Amino acid sequence: MIEKDNAIRYADLQQMSTHFNVFSKDLDHDQIVLKGLFHHRFTQAGLSVHAGNMVEMYDRTSFVELPPAISFTILLQGQVSFSLGEKHYQLGASGKDGECSAFVLNQPEILSRHFKKGMQVAKLNVFVERDWLERQAQTDEDITLLERLFAHHAVFHTWPVSSHILQLTHQFFALCGQNGLSYELQRASLAFQIVTESLERLAKIIIHKPQTNPQLKAYKSESDKQLKQRIDELLLTMDSLSEMAVKLGLSVSTLQRRFKAAYGMTVNHYCRQRRLEMAKKALLIDKKTIGEAAYIAGYNHASNFINAFKKQFHITPSELVNKNRH
Repeated sequence: MIEKDNAIRYADLQQMSTHFNVFSKDLDHDQIVLKGLFHHRFTQAGLSVHAGNMVEMYDRTSFVELPPAISFTILLQGQVSFSLGEKHYQLGASGKDGECSAFVLNQPEILSRHFKKGMQVAKLNVFVERDWLERQAQTDEDITLLERLFAHHAVFHTWPVSSHILQLTHQFFALCGQNGLSYELQRASLAFQIVTESLERLAKIIIHKPQTNPQLKAYKSESDKQLKQRIDELLLTMDSLSEMAVKLGLSVSTLQRRFKAAYGMTVNHYCRQRRLEMAKKALLIDKKTIGEAAYIAGYNHASNFINAFKKQFHITPSELVNKNRH
């Protein structure tokens, strides 16, 4: 936990090992990126909380690839600017303090966080991974709810903060400077209460919207998840679907049938999509060249990579890099 009025350096954020505080690799480790109070904890694997009352020290954009999840934010002061894929959002844009929001990801996505020098931001964020929520699901109603929540990708919602959420948030901030088991348990309890109420509010918003065809089935069996995880591990080292099938101990037809039944796309389509997403991450976060990104995506010719990239993301690699240059 970083105490109030402390300088928060890039190295401090790296040591926290949090997947949603990854800055560009050209930052100096001793560079001060924020000043103020910053508290971060992983309450459980798949659920994390960070709270802060901070001043942003420069105009800059950071990038990170997030897993499928729901991110809840209670903004008390300031404005927060970010992008999911190519869509831009701003919290607190109306100038009113006390705003709740959530974005839902049903597949990995790059978050771009746009910092503004001198902006003071007080907020609490609870990041809940889809796998964590599915492990908590106990009933058919729970599973159905998760299917509705994760039916669409990169969905963003805002709503006014309730008095109870505001009370819980202030209680959490009051405990940020306290150490010890009792305080840690109190913070965890507050985090669970915030998740519970926020999830209920988000569910009401989504359920009252007309249901359209979902992009992906949200709830997966453990074997489906393990299969996808193994494919993620193999896709950079295997050149063909037949090699991957042999490694997984399946026939090509069985592999294709199982994966398409669970995820609504062929293995080849998924691997091509994931490689392009990895190339996009390499361009933004790792500062790779277009040629290097093309190699990561599995293309021998940059022109073919550029065409595939534009078809997937509706922007060329060079346009993406120039758009996010700082």
